[in-house]
Amino acid sequence: MKRIHVCLVSAQPIPNLIPLRMEGLKPEKVILFVSLDMKIQADRLEGVIKGWGIAVEKVPISPYDLEAARKTVKEILSSYNNYEIILNATGGTKIMAFAAFEVFREHGKKIIYVDTQDSRIQTLSPSSEYFDFQGVLKVPSYLNAYGQFILKEKTDKNTIKMHTPILNELIDIWESTHDAIKTLNSRVAPFRNARTFPLEIKVDARDDENENFRSIIEFFKRHGMLNYRNGRIRLPDLASVEFVTGGWLEEYVFSIVDSLPVTDVRMGVEVKWDVVPSRQTMNEYDVVFTHNNRLFLIECKTKRFEGTDRLTSNDEPIYKLDSLRDAAGGIYGKGMLVSYQRLTDAQKTRLSANKLAFCDSTDLKYLKNKIAQWIGL
Repeated sequence: MKRIHVCLVSAQPIPNLIPLRMEGLKPEKVILFVSLDMKIQADRLEGVIKGWGIAVEKVPISPYDLEAARKTVKEILSSYNNYEIILNATGGTKIMAFAAFEVFREHGKKIIYVDTQDSRIQTLSPSSEYFDFQGVLKVPSYLNAYGQFILKEKTDKNTIKMHTPILNELIDIWESTHDAIKTLNSRVAPFRNARTFPLEIKVDARDDENENFRSIIEFFKRHGMLNYRNGRIRLPDLASVEFVTGGWLEEYVFSIVDSLPVTDVRMGVEVKWDVVPSRQTMNEYDVVFTHNNRLFLIECKTKRFEGTDRLTSNDEPIYKLDSLRDAAGGIYGKGMLVSYQRLTDAQKTRLSANKLAFCDSTDLKYLKNKIAQWIGL
């Protein structure tokens, strides 16, 4: 007998998606009950679900008229009387959920509820059972459900594996190099959009005479990332520019996450929105991964947060992470700031107030344990 899921569309799509990929619950078709204000979200869900090879039917429903909603649900049950039909009662308005729940229970049909708090699915009727989540959602599907589509990414596990020695050494020597890395960032970062290589950058005499700066230059030179001669930094390609100006920290964080039992992890992910009412059309995520059907974003910073408006500059990465976490992950998303520089007490307080995790230079050696604890391993 073919299985059908009936889902109530709301602003939070993830509870509708999780059961569709779980063993023992996978359907051949999904019926989406859609109120007028949820049309965009329904279109997003339809795209994800069809991408999994599951048929989709969208049915209009009245979100605040109980009897009208009951009539719509009854018509669907009558049309699919010979199918195994399951109601996912997690979404929709309270009226929609109540109407669907009543009708399905009256007809002895199966009703489930997705409990994201405890990472389980509960069967509400005709009997009561619990099923622990399976990690079924990957990064692209999760982002698609919130209207974001991956344009490109920098995920390259082979290259990151080759860079493991330099990544670990940079973490080991942070005490003597964090100021020098900040200086190197300021000299090279303006050329991140360069397209002509090799690239030569002249540094001033004070940098050339600075022992720590020369030390970090020699470090990157020894690992084949750049050359330095007569006060000029010579970079062979764009990859080396990106690596020495912070890409190495992204790779380090990626390698840590990839060593943990997560569902899917990506790095340097550039996304575009399907509709843009008031936000930017494109964003980039340093490291993004899914675990237990939640989305986790990590923002990586190698420079201090400062500028002409220091207060604004200090806050900007935190507000950015907070905004992207909500936009990309909804109420189930989580965010973390990983900084090679020390964070101030004020920054840590602001991060905590926004329910964002953080790890700065003093704890980078323990990043694996911090991330494992953060995601509940």
